[in-house]
Amino acid sequence: MRWLIPLVATVLVLSLLLHPLLHKAPSLPANTSPPAFDWDRLAQTLIDVPEDQSGSPGILQVGAYVTNLSDLDLLENRFSVQLFLWSIWSGPADQNPSDDLTVLNGIHDGDVQRFERVRRESRADGRVWSLYRIRTQAVQRWQLSRYPFDSQHLKVEVGFLDPLNPTALEVVPSNGFSLSPGLILPGWLLHDSEAFPSQVSLMSDLGSEIESGLSLIRQPTVVFQMHLERVSLLWFTPDFLGYILAVGLCCMALLISRSRDDLILAAVVSAGGNYVFIAGKLPVTAMSGFIGNLQIIIFLGILYVVGADEVIDNHLADYSKRVSGILRRCLLPSYLAFTLFGVYLIIPSS
Repeated sequence: MRWLIPLVATVLVLSLLLHPLLHKAPSLPANTSPPAFDWDRLAQTLIDVPEDQSGSPGILQVGAYVTNLSDLDLLENRFSVQLFLWSIWSGPADQNPSDDLTVLNGIHDGDVQRFERVRRESRADGRVWSLYRIRTQAVQRWQLSRYPFDSQHLKVEVGFLDPLNPTALEVVPSNGFSLSPGLILPGWLLHDSEAFPSQVSLMSDLGSEIESGLSLIRQPTVVFQMHLERVSLLWFTPDFLGYILAVGLCCMALLISRSRDDLILAAVVSAGGNYVFIAGKLPVTAMSGFIGNLQIIIFLGILYVVGADEVIDNHLADYSKRVSGILRRCLLPSYLAFTLFGVYLIIPSS
């Protein structure tokens, strides 16, 4: 009887643990389809719900040909572009939405943006071809932490004036985007260009109340992207001339035994003035990259020159002039080596 009670208790516990595992779901009878999936309930839980394009009146294909780029303004985050834009409409001619196209990242201020139609033709296959001439300034968020070793991707985003327009936008499959062969941008190298369909997400229903609880509108767009690489050596010399002068003044201070204080002070003023000059032509985001590190290296080099010169001339000379002379001859090469090696380390890799 002593072992019977523990045995019964053990069997009860095991049966409770194994009961969920042994329980099988009821199988469906033959020729019976599974229950329909509740897609409406799934749509309420997803962030990005696929849109139904069955009710779309047609598809609009667009292409572009850039003729000019200018006025790359780093402080104002914008650039100027001129291009031809053409559209091919495959729906009913009376529903052609091509005239509602616009540059979404363009600046709409007076005569800054000009979007004019220059030609429209109906093709034999029933599609409508339209050609537009565009001149605008586009907003561009520059990535300048690597300046002047940076590269930029200029974007022109084309979409409809009406953000609720359901028309699908695509890129013309053949030669959808290209740059003029004669396009030259001084100080930049033009590389590949590409075009791709995209979307602009609006985290609001804009008061339209199309659907109950809808708080996200996805506006179809087409992005024309151009890859530019800055010619770093062409920009480095004029923009960093004050730093180069500061290094030269420090070298002169180590070579000349008199007027060292004046040369060191001139080096400090030259380096500080160069930093103020760059800060006046570039946004503050550029100061956290290569430019900020270069400023630190230049000022650390000046402190090294001042400190080492003071220690060698006014302290070690009283103990051993021979050692002081040897260190004096090594001071200039070590300063140049440390400075050049530091600049080499902070140059961004390609």
